[in-house]
Amino acid sequence: MYPLSKEQLEQSRSIQAQILQSAAKYKRGQLAQGIGVDTTTVGRWLDSSHTESKLMQFATILAMCDLKVVPADMKCYDIKKIDILFRLAKNSFDRLDVAEDFFIPRITNQGEHDE
Repeated sequence: MYPLSKEQLEQSRSIQAQILQSAAKYKRGQLAQGIGVDTTTVGRWLDSSHTESKLMQFATILAMCDLKVVPADMKCYDIKKIDILFRLAKNSFDRLDVAEDFFIPRITNQGEHDE
């Protein structure tokens, strides 16, 4: 078996915990029916102490591929893009001295400020 790094092992355990927490919201019978297997099969798959634990195997695969499990309603963004946006926002706010500086005066047709 390919040895996992410390980070991959931690990620695998985190993935397992997230899946178990989500699976706990359902009865094992519901999960089994949804994938067309027996209830005991789902129990074996989710039991990390069992040799047939598909959960451990699946979590290990995800960790080795540098993937993670997140709730379906979460949005994932590239950290590099978020960092750029953060720097732009921080730069803009650094130029402000008081709250009034945040509000940009409206420019009229003649190029004068309308306050």
